[in-house]
Amino acid sequence: MNPSASWNHPAIDLTVKVTTPENIEFDYRLAGPFRRLNAFFFDLFVRAGTLFALFMLVMCAGVAQLFPAMNMAPEIFMTLLYFFFDWFYGLIFETLWNGKTPGKAVSGLRVISTNGRPISAYQATIRNFLRFGDLAPFVSLELMFSNAPPAYVVPTGAVAFACMFLTKRFQRLGDLAAGTMVVVDDLARSNPKIKWDEQAIIYLVNDIPPTFRLSRNLLRTIASYVTRRRNLSKSRRADLASLIAPALLEQTGLPPTTNPDHFLCALYIREFEMRQTPDLPSSKNIPPTPPTPRPPAP
Repeated sequence: MNPSASWNHPAIDLTVKVTTPENIEFDYRLAGPFRRLNAFFFDLFVRAGTLFALFMLVMCAGVAQLFPAMNMAPEIFMTLLYFFFDWFYGLIFETLWNGKTPGKAVSGLRVISTNGRPISAYQATIRNFLRFGDLAPFVSLELMFSNAPPAYVVPTGAVAFACMFLTKRFQRLGDLAAGTMVVVDDLARSNPKIKWDEQAIIYLVNDIPPTFRLSRNLLRTIASYVTRRRNLSKSRRADLASLIAPALLEQTGLPPTTNPDHFLCALYIREFEMRQTPDLPSSKNIPPTPPTPRPPAP
């Protein structure tokens, strides 16, 4: 019996493969429940700090004197503020910040659709409005403090943990309903600076019209391709780049014979590194390469 056979267990896989609409497959690192806790508590701290600052501002500005005239107590005002921040905090940030809240940005996490696309406002609404169900069941403080009011409860989050541990993509109840998942945003955290050895790529940057703009989805696709291209063979680079580049070349007015791999790299330089640096040369200034002499015919 081979003694090593009994220890040949498969490694735990925390990655998921996603095929983009451009038919390119990428790997995303999933964010587990304990890594997401850091983002959750950071966002909780931000909400609590903002509520406290607003309350102090209202009290110091003398607005509290208007509460009796409006038949509103300060407690009611704080309850309304808490409701707004608790229910709309994640919705607004995840919609405007491309799937991130301040806590997720600090923790290097991002919410995306299960098909790799950025989440929509509808998906952000679904996953955030179902957070109340994910935080259930709620435990009364009377279990720990006998003199605590019965109205004060503590969320356990057992439903969210159970869902994340029982799904392959660590999806909580809100993620399952919205079709989303939380991934580690490696590209945003590392922001790699790539050493460009091909001179033809640098010359292509300023050939791209300054008015040409890419969608967010295409930008992420190009960034993922460029940061992984060093691990691909030249033939594989050509195959993958040819899936995206031809349509973009037509939009920019560049010759269709332009190297697709070089073109995507030039787009990456312009969008992520240089943003149309004016002192870059143009490909029109590249001196022509002299033809290679052929040996005389025998």
